[in-house]
Amino acid sequence: MSDSQKILNLGCGDRYEEGAVNVDFYAERVDVRHDLDAFPYPFEDNTFQQIRCDNIIEHLADVILVMNELHRIGKPGCLVTIRVPHFRSACLYEDITHKHGFAWRSFDVLADNGVLYGNYSTARYKIISRAYTAYKIPFIYKMLSRMPVLTDNLLSKYIPMASLHFTLEVIKHTFD
Repeated sequence: MSDSQKILNLGCGDRYEEGAVNVDFYAERVDVRHDLDAFPYPFEDNTFQQIRCDNIIEHLADVILVMNELHRIGKPGCLVTIRVPHFRSACLYEDITHKHGFAWRSFDVLADNGVLYGNYSTARYKIISRAYTAYKIPFIYKMLSRMPVLTDNLLSKYIPMASLHFTLEVIKHTFD
């Protein structure tokens, strides 16, 4: 893998990925053993072209600090994929190590197109995609992803939610 394609598999657990830099504190097989609540992460600025966070961010104490750190170690244009439990998911509450649940607009606070809930960070991301993920019947969740305000605020009370999948792009502004 060339440096321009460097991939970080953050919180890899038992999902060790060949060709990526696999980071976890508890997993048996890792490339880097690191407590992901300890900052800074042991990587230089602008290191990764892709960062994968599959069911890890909900376990960490401060999501904003994590996202700041991913922004720092991601190259401009780095794609960050994130899977997290929906705030109404039974899985959120079944695992006592989960600290956060997420909604459709959870990462909007970091969106490059404006600040929705306050200026908590200078890290900016472009939201490339987001979707609800299914327990069963995937086509229904594709439909629910087309109407997120209705889904998060009403339908998720009646339709079992599993998780959300986000793809974000690291935006780094250069100032002359």
